[in-house]
Amino acid sequence: MEKVFIRTFGCQMNEYDSERISGILVKDGNYTFVNSESPADIIIVNTCSVRQHAEDRALSYIGRYVNKKKVIVVGCMAENLKSQLFIKYPKLFGIVGTYNIPYIDKIIKKGGLYVGKNKDIYRPDIIINKNITSYITIMQGCNNFCSYCVVPYVRGPERSRPVTEIEDEMKKLAENGCKEVTLLGQNVNSYYDKDNKINFPKLLKKLVKIDGIERIRFMTSHPKDLSEELIETIASEKKLCKHFHLPVQSGSDHILELMNRNYTSSLYIEKTSKIREIIKDVAITTDILVGFPCENEKDFNDTVKLVEKVRFDDAFVFKYSERKGTEAAKLRDDVKEEEKLRRLNYILEIQAKISEDINNNEVGKIVDVLCLGKSLRSSDELKTTTDKNKKVYIKAGEDKIGKILKVKIKEKRTKDAFFGEII
Repeated sequence: MEKVFIRTFGCQMNEYDSERISGILVKDGNYTFVNSESPADIIIVNTCSVRQHAEDRALSYIGRYVNKKKVIVVGCMAENLKSQLFIKYPKLFGIVGTYNIPYIDKIIKKGGLYVGKNKDIYRPDIIINKNITSYITIMQGCNNFCSYCVVPYVRGPERSRPVTEIEDEMKKLAENGCKEVTLLGQNVNSYYDKDNKINFPKLLKKLVKIDGIERIRFMTSHPKDLSEELIETIASEKKLCKHFHLPVQSGSDHILELMNRNYTSSLYIEKTSKIREIIKDVAITTDILVGFPCENEKDFNDTVKLVEKVRFDDAFVFKYSERKGTEAAKLRDDVKEEEKLRRLNYILEIQAKISEDINNNEVGKIVDVLCLGKSLRSSDELKTTTDKNKKVYIKAGEDKIGKILKVKIKEKRTKDAFFGEII
């Protein structure tokens, strides 16, 4: 049997795709998996193209092994760069784009270039994940064409999976001991099973009925598609985590228009206010992109004002990097690198203070936590999370792993983690 190692770069959907690859090859019966590159006969590199830095990391990794091992590049960078990868790495065995991942059991035997559209196949029978938490892709692709983003080009147009298929996969995860599932999509808010006329809130109402799954999360949401129906659904269902990751990208209407985000800063603020009106104890996190072409000081200050007004639990802040083939690449990248870095650090500094204030207010609360596993820092502690995705460490035995416990948060341990006590 050939030994396989999978190295995954990028987002949670890539992690899910790597799990699919593992399951397909286990089902094939001719492969065994190893935990490092050294003993592997085949290295599968699951790649990301969302930023240049992500591609650079993957390219560097491929370069280390392509002349020593049978290397197959899969995912978004494979779809984006296509045969260019064979030019850069003549000994590369295979290139597998996002549409062709379900056919990895055939491709791995013969190699070659497999990009472009193909039929989406999801097979619940190949799930091997036995973790407490897991992912399910409910849709992929994007129709929004934000001007800076390659996702519509590498993942294709939006395709939603049938409700019954998602239900079957979640039931299989529950049978394997999974307690928490995160539903994935480039824009889960636009999920729609057209045959059954089921939108995302209605899907959630079906999934909460599945026995064994205690919590359901989702990401990512596009602000323009966030509905009051979804907010009310999350408020009404105990299994649905009270956490919204809602990327704002910028607080400047000028920049939002250049980004083709199709909402204004005032609409974004209105939607986050509605979330907090309907769900009193909720976490809101976001993504922010600084240094976009034409972003001047006023534009940047508008973003600062929005961050201060909305008061996110956390923010993931990135510098703009040009992605070839996108509309933004036609604009002059006119913000200097040192200025991008200054703006990034300034937002991070403001957000750190806001996060600290919010997290200080968590101390003393009684919350439900899901026990995920042993703490890496202390053998007698477990790592847990609240439904707002706050990390809480508790003293408890391994028999509590996978259970939901009621805990009082006693103190902050680090800037984003707490220590709690079972009550």
